Amino acid sequence: MDNPVKRPRPEARFIPDRRYTALAAGGALGALAALALTSDAAGRLLFGTAAVLLLGYVIADLVFSPRLTASRAGIVINTPFTRARLAWADVDEVRTETRIRRGLRSTTLEIEAGALLAVFSRRVLGIEPVEAAALIEAFRPRATQ
Repeated sequence: MDNPVKRPRPEARFIPDRRYTALAAGGALGALAALALTSDAAGRLLFGTAAVLLLGYVIADLVFSPRLTASRAGIVINTPFTRARLAWADVDEVRTETRIRRGLRSTTLEIEAGALLAVFSRRVLGIEPVEAAALIEAFRPRATQ
C-alpha cells in the first residue's frame, strides 16, 4: 500500500517584522547599558523604563507569533490582549483603514467579528495591511448561488 503524502493545509501566517524586533532588542540592550553606567536618578528611571518597554515589545513579538493566521477554516488571532479562533461565518468584515494625523499616514488592518474588533499595524503583520487584507480575503469561502 502506498502511504498518502500528508500535504500541509494552505494558510497565510502574519508574524511581526523581525527587523523591528531586533531593533527593539538592540535598544533594550543599549538602555540597560546606559542604566548600568549612569548615576543620575532621573536618567536611571528613564533608561530603566525604556529597557522594560522595549523588552516588552521583544517578548510580545516572540511569544505571540504568528499574530494572525488565515486559512479556509477561518482566522486565528493571537495577540497579547486577544486570542480568538473565528470561523468564516463569524467574521463580519476584513478591511483596511487609513488615517492621517498630524501629517502622518497610518494604515491598519481591522477584523470585525461581532463584538470583537482586532486592529493590526504593519509592524505586527510584517507586510502592508492592504496586502494582508487581500491575502486573508483570498481564503474566505465564496458564496455559491
